[in-house]
Amino acid sequence: MPVHGTTDAPKFDGTTDNLADFIDLYKQLADDIGLQGLDRIKGIIRYLERNDRELWGRMLEAQVSDYNVFMKEVKVMYPGWDGKRRYALSDLQAIAHEYANKTMPSYQELSNYLRAFKKIMQPLLAEDRIGKAER
Repeated sequence: MPVHGTTDAPKFDGTTDNLADFIDLYKQLADDIGLQGLDRIKGIIRYLERNDRELWGRMLEAQVSDYNVFMKEVKVMYPGWDGKRRYALSDLQAIAHEYANKTMPSYQELSNYLRAFKKIMQPLLAEDRIGKAER
């Protein structure tokens, strides 16, 4: 297993956006050397920065040998970890408000707004959480 902090080591920056990639890379490495149970749990905790290491390491599930139960509880702490963000209409309104107060002197600025807006709008539309009036 790569040493924590080295180039090939799994890295977790403490954010939901990074969790899935971190878990996937660690799983590949742990599978390659056959880590199981409590050793697998202790192994993933070693790759965390101090605050997350304390948080994850103090979970009751970190003291058992069931890695899947442990990871299930970890994922509860990071809603949207699987890439399925949960947006609300207020998120869409916040983007519109943020950009309403900006000048957009270039196509790049307009493009940034469009992407930010669509990133939130598309899941809301797909989940029927906004109607035609909010579009």
